Amino acid sequence: MTRVVETTRITERPDALWTDIGRFGAVGQWYPLLSKVESEGERAGALRTAEGTDGDRQIERLLEAAPARHSYRYRMEKTAMPVRDYTAELRVNDNHDGSSTVVWSAEFEPTSDGARTVEDVRNFLKAGLDNIAKLHGRRQPSHVRARAGARAARLPNQRAGHCL
Repeated sequence: MTRVVETTRITERPDALWTDIGRFGAVGQWYPLLSKVESEGERAGALRTAEGTDGDRQIERLLEAAPARHSYRYRMEKTAMPVRDYTAELRVNDNHDGSSTVVWSAEFEPTSDGARTVEDVRNFLKAGLDNIAKLHGRRQPSHVRARAGARAARLPNQRAGHCL
């Protein structure tokens, strides 16, 4: 099995973030390449049908919903992607500093051109996480914030909101 894991840090507490993105059918509200999503609900076994902006449809089955743990797992039942045995998990972790890390992982067997399929799945997951970050605010890693703060300290005459 091939495993792909993508993450992004968000400047929102996990409970609030999960309220917005954590329902199985909510993917249509934050995944940028979907035009329509229909979901049977939040119980194990529920189906969701996602239609892409390109007209392709995917059917996914909810395997486990764990809202208290801010996660759910699902299996791809039908897809145009060249994969089989595709299962995935969406999870929001608490960073204990007022921010969250969204983790979207997938395990699957490529059915053709393995390297390209892995890259396509990686890009698929990243597109969703990048849009969550756009909608909810990406949090920079602490070493980037520290460098930005150090630079700001070296530029005392620069007014807030102005760029060099």
